[in-house]
Amino acid sequence: VLKPENYANRHTLMYEGIETVRKLWRGEAVAFPDASGKPVEVRTLPRPVQKDLPIWITTAGNIDTWKSAARIGANILTHLLGQTAEEIAEKVRVYRRLYREHNPGKPDGTVSIMLHTFVGDDDRAVKEIVRKPMTAYLGTSLSLVKNVVSSWAAFKKGAGAGAMDLDLKTLSKDELDGLLEFSFERYYETSGLFGTVETCLKMIERLAAIGIDDIACLVDFGVDSRIALEHLGHLNRLRERATRRLEVAAGGVVQVVRLEIERI
Repeated sequence: VLKPENYANRHTLMYEGIETVRKLWRGEAVAFPDASGKPVEVRTLPRPVQKDLPIWITTAGNIDTWKSAARIGANILTHLLGQTAEEIAEKVRVYRRLYREHNPGKPDGTVSIMLHTFVGDDDRAVKEIVRKPMTAYLGTSLSLVKNVVSSWAAFKKGAGAGAMDLDLKTLSKDELDGLLEFSFERYYETSGLFGTVETCLKMIERLAAIGIDDIACLVDFGVDSRIALEHLGHLNRLRERATRRLEVAAGGVVQVVRLEIERI
């Protein structure tokens, strides 16, 4: 609504804007029109400490976005809603190849993945704490559960019903509740950072194996704020354990997965 005229060409404009910001960050002069339309060259002050501005481009899974980010030397932020770890692994391979091809001599780009996160000292207790808020989160948009619709339809009908055979708009409340419960179970087991430190370590190692550099932990997805804050100590212990374990596995040579706690 702020720039409706930009929507149709939003991707091109975003990349143009990124290049403009990078020029300003490097101290270059960039011309902008003043009120009369006359171009005026501007620079930013004070000069930044970092020579180059790290940029992350968010993608829900479109491979073209991965490719474009690689070509301009940008990092990636993605998630496991609507795509599997195996699908992401192939996108990481494409991204790495193009990044090195278009950015010779530079360190590899960073691939970050956002995971809904809640770490505790008991797997069952964690599951019950996150069940209601996570199910409600998934229910905010059916597009978030599109990757499990086929499985749910087959499970419900006992046959190979596919996503194209199911009109989500026609679902009754009970059917929708069933789909969301099924989606929660699938997401909890495969796509989040939930459970004890030991349980979560398995997910971290799995993601590290496919080339993920960062895990951005989304802790504020509906869990009571007091409970979420009380459990951050468990998350910090997970960070410490994951760092030590991956450093040993890699011989201390390669960059290890970092966990960033982000409260949105």
